[in-house]
Amino acid sequence: MRLAPVAYLVKPPDLEQADDATLAQAAATLDQHAIDVVWDRFAPQVRGLLRRCVGQDGVEDLLQDVFLRFVQSVTTLRDPAALRGFLIGIAVKVAMTELRRRRVRRWVGLFTTDAPPEPPAPTRDDDGREALQRLYQVLDRVDPQTRLLFSLRHIEGMDLKEVAAALDVSLATVKRKLTLADRRVHTLARRDERLAEYLNQTTEGDRHGS
Repeated sequence: MRLAPVAYLVKPPDLEQADDATLAQAAATLDQHAIDVVWDRFAPQVRGLLRRCVGQDGVEDLLQDVFLRFVQSVTTLRDPAALRGFLIGIAVKVAMTELRRRRVRRWVGLFTTDAPPEPPAPTRDDDGREALQRLYQVLDRVDPQTRLLFSLRHIEGMDLKEVAAALDVSLATVKRKLTLADRRVHTLARRDERLAEYLNQTTEGDRHGS
């Protein structure tokens, strides 16, 4: 994210190789160079998360929103080493807001077509890619919280603690709500034999408590 340029009296600090904590501390001073490095380091990951959670449509605007909120709130980051998780948490909130907005628009009839198709996650397996495309169609039919929980856990591959941190809820809450989300998605996918098989493999770890 490029803010208004800042004139440096001395050479900007070399932050490209700095650890996240150092980078976060510099960004908290609204140092333009630090903010640029945060963008360069994390924008690809945040963009990918947004695409997989809400789809391609409008993703660049959402990405800008995430980093604008980051600049506005970075001074509240208590643990500078948690910079990545802080950004992911903001991205999840932006995604949730967008999914709810789209859901409301569908309710009032402003959407005249289906939601834009989601880009499949990278995979070398054609069957897996086809299953993911079908999965995105199922996810279009569930509520925003179910979609985000399922996407963060099973598409982004976050562990349960990371999902809990991103959603700012307890681990116990995530486990309980993820069980319900998995059940909802499996129920909708049950008529598609190939997708059901794919989901059984994808969510097997959670059913065994991992």
